[in-house]
Amino acid sequence: MKIDHYINTDVLVIGGGVAATRAALSSAENGAKTTMVIKKELGKSGSTNWPRKGMYGSAWQAADGCGGDSDSPEVHYKDIMNSALGMADAKLAKILSEESPERLRELENWGFKLVKDPENNKPHYSGYSCFASQPRAHGMLANAKGGHTGNLIEVMSNKLTNYDCEIHENITIIDLIVNDNQCSGAIGINKDGDFIKYRCGSVIIGTGGAAQIFPLSSTPGDITGDGYAMAFRAGASLTNLEFMQYMVKTIYSGSKNLQTLVDSQVGGTFWTLNPKLIDINGKNILEEILPENINESESFEMRTNHYPFSSRDSSKWIDISIQRCIRSGNASKKGGVIVDFSEIDLKNIKQSKPQHSPTKSVATTLLGNDENKQIDVTHSAHAVNGGIVVDEWGATEIDGLFAVGETIAGPHGADRLGGGMISQSCVFGKRTGEKAASYSSEINSINDHHEEIQIRLEKFKNSNGPSYNTIRKELKTLAKDNLIVERNGKGLDFMDKRINELINEEIINSPFSRNISLIKNLETENLLTVAKLMVKSAKMRKESRGSHCRSDYQNIDNKSWNKSIFWNLENGKLKYELKQYRQDPNNVKQLSKIKT
Repeated sequence: MKIDHYINTDVLVIGGGVAATRAALSSAENGAKTTMVIKKELGKSGSTNWPRKGMYGSAWQAADGCGGDSDSPEVHYKDIMNSALGMADAKLAKILSEESPERLRELENWGFKLVKDPENNKPHYSGYSCFASQPRAHGMLANAKGGHTGNLIEVMSNKLTNYDCEIHENITIIDLIVNDNQCSGAIGINKDGDFIKYRCGSVIIGTGGAAQIFPLSSTPGDITGDGYAMAFRAGASLTNLEFMQYMVKTIYSGSKNLQTLVDSQVGGTFWTLNPKLIDINGKNILEEILPENINESESFEMRTNHYPFSSRDSSKWIDISIQRCIRSGNASKKGGVIVDFSEIDLKNIKQSKPQHSPTKSVATTLLGNDENKQIDVTHSAHAVNGGIVVDEWGATEIDGLFAVGETIAGPHGADRLGGGMISQSCVFGKRTGEKAASYSSEINSINDHHEEIQIRLEKFKNSNGPSYNTIRKELKTLAKDNLIVERNGKGLDFMDKRINELINEEIINSPFSRNISLIKNLETENLLTVAKLMVKSAKMRKESRGSHCRSDYQNIDNKSWNKSIFWNLENGKLKYELKQYRQDPNNVKQLSKIKT
């Protein structure tokens, strides 16, 4: 590997979504020469810019009084911890609840636009988000330019122009440069195949999640678990990877365009219409599996505020019935489950309350002119609730290495509040950028040897194994059959074994060259690394908790499993530790490095 370009900076930010952009802005505001490296382009990269249809985009959880006198940051904090079911870092949850209102008001002052309340035209539209006890979800406008977060990226990137920040687009970071537990940069490759060495005092990872492990997801194709894998190889710890949120999506014929029901302005109230879930043969799949003490109406009603999958309530049977149907081979012609409205008078549906998306739009938005009054649905991966272990300033166990956004663990747990990911990205983006800038200013010299990265690239020379497309296709199939929603020991054992075999395959690159094939091969390695840890975590956790569901261990087990699984590499060997995240927000002691 010949280095074609050398770039010196103070703080290197990897990623182009909301978290990375907010971290870069904070770093630059604090006087650091900052460089953002983005796989695609600013405003067109990351999950937070993934376009969705309809008026409503995402939401922002902030207890700023808008939801009523009964709400407060303390209540918000309790909601976070209740949804986390013991799997969140109390200190990070406390910070998130306390600083979220300030970050939101800050953005509004910069020109960020929220959904307006139709009754008073105020921009502080409040509603209930999943798992929240109070209506504190501030709606963000969805549009073609800014995706489901509206003009959020645009507002922050405009602020960036006032500071010393360079934006390098269409560059993929191959790996981090780490020597003696010190991160001092990274190696990237541009679209022309040139290798670039970034030298810096600190690195911030903001590369998003790993939903591309799954066949369908709420993220674009460039979200391939790079940050998790790079940090893990560098020696940082990962945790809570078994907690993956899934959402029901509609399937449109003749297109891969899969739309979340809430994105089509039907929200949780969609389910209060009490449709029928049927398979290809017309069989009611939900009625068939419901326990005797739960009826369909109760399950649908619970789903109104719990639309990401959770194993804790009666709405879980909706998701389980869908997955069992698909796995049994009785899926619809479109590959999902049929939601049937034929027995419902859609023309006389009452409009839903303001805090919910309009129920009436089911008829016009989803069904259109379909005389059969049916839509097809399936599951799609939404967000990883775990990730890289960080402290309250986004710092990892590696000196000079920080992380933000969906790449981090701690602010969320077994479940997370709806609208919690955007707010935490901005809250910890600001904090992490500030700390990374400060850390970088104290670095006098760096060791930027990168022999291990060179060795990693050599494996792709003259290999005769399967292509990255072949491996990714199999990985998605494995995830569909064994990892989405309902899991069991037999399926997880099989997937674990097969992933290990895929990891040992020599991915073909014919021939080795500086091209897109190399990038895709490296991304595939990252996906396999993260999938391996997800599966091992799910296999180890013999209970059902939040978004982790086991058919062979259906109940929560606080006696044995009220703790998180922390993974790291020690001398190249996979190690884990079981321990509970701090549950006292006043305990600011740093998490200890994994010892076992």
